[in-house]
Amino acid sequence: MEMREIEAFLAVAEELHFGRAAERLRVSTPRVSQAVRALERRVGAPLFERTSRRVRLTPVGERLLAELRPAYERMDQALRQVRRSVSREFLRVGFATSVPGAVAPRLIGAFEGVRPQCAVVRSAHPNTDPPRWGRHWPVDVFVGWLSSDPSLRDDPEFRVGPVLLREERAVLVAAGHPLARRAVVDAEQLADHDLLYPSDFPARFADTWIPSRTPGGRPLRRMPVHTSASIEEAILLVAEGELIHLTVASLRPDDPHVVTVPVSGLPPVVCAPVWLTDTDPIRDFAKAAAQAFPAPER
Repeated sequence: MEMREIEAFLAVAEELHFGRAAERLRVSTPRVSQAVRALERRVGAPLFERTSRRVRLTPVGERLLAELRPAYERMDQALRQVRRSVSREFLRVGFATSVPGAVAPRLIGAFEGVRPQCAVVRSAHPNTDPPRWGRHWPVDVFVGWLSSDPSLRDDPEFRVGPVLLREERAVLVAAGHPLARRAVVDAEQLADHDLLYPSDFPARFADTWIPSRTPGGRPLRRMPVHTSASIEEAILLVAEGELIHLTVASLRPDDPHVVTVPVSGLPPVVCAPVWLTDTDPIRDFAKAAAQAFPAPER
């Protein structure tokens, strides 16, 4: 039995809602559903009764919950006690799921060379998560995408580190979508299609990622239909064929039903570390980031 399956089951059992459980675990709703289904296959029986109106535990699910919850709590307590007993430093670093996979190991390796006594605890999150977290971040540093306009990147809530990458924009479309046949999509053409737009997301951040108008002034049809705002959910929604998703050119989903098409006419975005409060490990992390991604890439 895998830990992700146990955590997904416990979250759904307590929330009785797959979407809220996904938000609590900071993963996509489909990922929670897959984990629960995998656990149900191991058990050999349904754990939840699902209808369009509600989710509730089956008798088998109630029995499993009674057995698993105290065991999970004991294990979690044991891990916390061991962590408190270890004197080694830790730095929690979150990476946006849309950041290229090579960035994390390169950055972590550089940081551990600068501060070898500090271990990195790595996690993955949607690029839209930091504004949602407010003042209670689950990480010390987040590495994600920001506007390339310095005046828009400067925000009193965040401290922004060195630019690691600069990326041109692109759009995710279904393989059968009319835009999928184009070599490049002009930004003005985006106004003719429905774009995914993060729901419940501060406009000052969302508008720098998905502007309300094209450079020529045409209004964009931004559709707030996300439930988790994860890239996994965006890919699933795009694959259905109607919506498109504005992203970065390096994002190439491993899905034959979705393609990435470059977009011209929009400013690029940059990848950079951001954090709330300066500490010695974070300052060393920023120093390592500048060394690992020198000026030519910035």
